[in-house]
Amino acid sequence: MTEALRRVGISKLVLHAWERRYQQPLAERTETGRRYFTPQQVQRLTLLKLCSDAGHRIGSIIHLPVDVLADMARAHHKLLNLAPLLEAIRRMDAVAMKAMLQEHLAAETPIEFGKATVTPLMREVGRQWSEGELSLAAEHMVSAEIRGILAACLDNIPLDPEAKTAIVTTMEGEHHEVGALLTTILARKAGLGALYLGPNMPVGDIVAAAQSCNAAVICLSSLIGKPRNLRTKLERLRADLSPSIAIWTGGPGFAEATTVQGTRYFGELEDFEQAAEALGTAENQTMGRPQRLG
Repeated sequence: MTEALRRVGISKLVLHAWERRYQQPLAERTETGRRYFTPQQVQRLTLLKLCSDAGHRIGSIIHLPVDVLADMARAHHKLLNLAPLLEAIRRMDAVAMKAMLQEHLAAETPIEFGKATVTPLMREVGRQWSEGELSLAAEHMVSAEIRGILAACLDNIPLDPEAKTAIVTTMEGEHHEVGALLTTILARKAGLGALYLGPNMPVGDIVAAAQSCNAAVICLSSLIGKPRNLRTKLERLRADLSPSIAIWTGGPGFAEATTVQGTRYFGELEDFEQAAEALGTAENQTMGRPQRLG
């Protein structure tokens, strides 16, 4: 047991404090009362230590399953890898920032770049800006660069004219478009004919575009929209659209506006990918077209 705790990096006192305070048994006992760890418990303790070191309160994570803890630990590891890039952004060093972003893009596919680099980077940039750790100018600088890179990636993924059409945009008043650009890339890769309309679209124009393109789904992204305003616009959009056109939303702005009937909120990119692939696959089967293999 002592050796296991040494590898994990915590003391017996810390272990006993966690167990006592949160009523969470973290070790097993033999028939004679001697404590020991299973391999699974060592893994769990290691993840708890990593997440605690990353700044998460132990009381908020000690009851989480191992897979969630592993995701949190991976996200923290990614942020550590992004530390030089975040420092360049803080210094407003555009040359260094651009060079490092290009290095990440060269080492990853566009999908990997969007999910493994852009998503955690922009989440951390947004957090630092909201807490006053990063200037608005620095946030705008990196957002503009990311927009340009994602737009170039999108240009390299042709729009399939025979696939089901997905319209991607942000609602009027939402000018942040990184999430919408990434959504368009994911949708095209999933087999949808994703048409990006840009940000800040009024409800009436979204409806007109959907009708003109015979869209199967409208995908909306929001970073900082006010829930009450977004809910009102979503309700109007849903009422003005044909029931056959799905409305999918994503991003922090929509997190509290998920109760609008006839809409679907995606909190994770992976869930959106699965839904988009299912819709694209259904279209291929209906039309007798070969399924996309990647």
